[in-house]
Amino acid sequence: MTNTEATLLAAIIGGVIGIVGTYSGAILIANRDRRIDAGRRLREAFQDELASLEVLPIPGEGDAFDMLNGAFKKHLIATSEFARLVSRCKRNSFNQAWQDYHCYPKPPFPHFLEQYDTRTGSIEQRKKNRELAIQRVKHILSFTE
Repeated sequence: MTNTEATLLAAIIGGVIGIVGTYSGAILIANRDRRIDAGRRLREAFQDELASLEVLPIPGEGDAFDMLNGAFKKHLIATSEFARLVSRCKRNSFNQAWQDYHCYPKPPFPHFLEQYDTRTGSIEQRKKNRELAIQRVKHILSFTE
């Protein structure tokens, strides 16, 4: 192989490596941007309810269950979108946090936001239910950081 052929071959190989590297980098950046956007939408979906929970009077008007149940559809949509983009190493933990938030803790795991009832029971139980809701929402949102 002549010097010119070797130089040409090296240029071709270098070009291919550059194209593959640039393409791979662009894909990684695009996926990261999609994950960041989905995380922002997830935080926005829970924002009003979390703010209300943190200032919800106990005892008083405003039930955490009613509030969260009324917003469940938007939470489900944002969570479903974000779950597809969570890194593989965090996906099981995220899905478990979501299940803890909206399911009864024993099989068959039906939808169960009643665990956040802040209208009935003792004042201590109401506070405990509200704090549980706040803790679980924050746990879900911690995956967006």
